Amino acid sequence: MNRYRLVAGTLLLLSGVTHVVQLAFYGHQAHTQVVATVVASGFGIAYFLIGLFLLRKSNWALWAGAVLPSIGAVLGMCRFIFVHPNPFSVFHVALDFIIVPCCVLSIKHVRNATR
Repeated sequence: MNRYRLVAGTLLLLSGVTHVVQLAFYGHQAHTQVVATVVASGFGIAYFLIGLFLLRKSNWALWAGAVLPSIGAVLGMCRFIFVHPNPFSVFHVALDFIIVPCCVLSIKHVRNATR
């Protein structure tokens, strides 16, 4: 397994778990914060599944791992700035900035291996 895929898959699993865990911390806040936390938890479930498929060497998961965390990073920054500044948002965006390039490099690796 290529190292970038392993890093991205592992970080997506970690991010998936911590996205859901934040429900325990912020699930009792104001309505806007709860909605943002529930949406983030939904992303967490998707991240966890993508991470599992990445570790099982699924090539479509590389694309999902490049696209969905890119969207998540933008939404996470918006959440931090406009809705609810919190350490989870900073942590998740930092992970996204590692995951996305790892998936892109893995896509390039797969394409080069099939030529």
